[in-house]
Amino acid sequence: MTALSHTPGPHQPVEEPPFKEPWEAQAFAMTVRLHEAGHFTWPEWAEILADEIAAAQERGDPDLGSTYYHHWLRALERMVVTKGLVMPDELP
Repeated sequence: MTALSHTPGPHQPVEEPPFKEPWEAQAFAMTVRLHEAGHFTWPEWAEILADEIAAAQERGDPDLGSTYYHHWLRALERMVVTKGLVMPDELP
């Protein structure tokens, strides 16, 4: 996403940071690292993330983008439990 700067002259797009909070970057990095380590395929990840987003929408999430990494984290928690990397009671 970009926003236009408010400086005189031609408007140049200003990149927004990809992560709003440090935990979002950490969840993203953990997901990529677990994938790179061979714990799951990217299609497996995409399916679980899509399922989490769809479930949230069914619960009334308006899907405005502000909850994306909450869905990401839920999907990551589900993936590590499904793959036996952690036990459910080990998650907060």
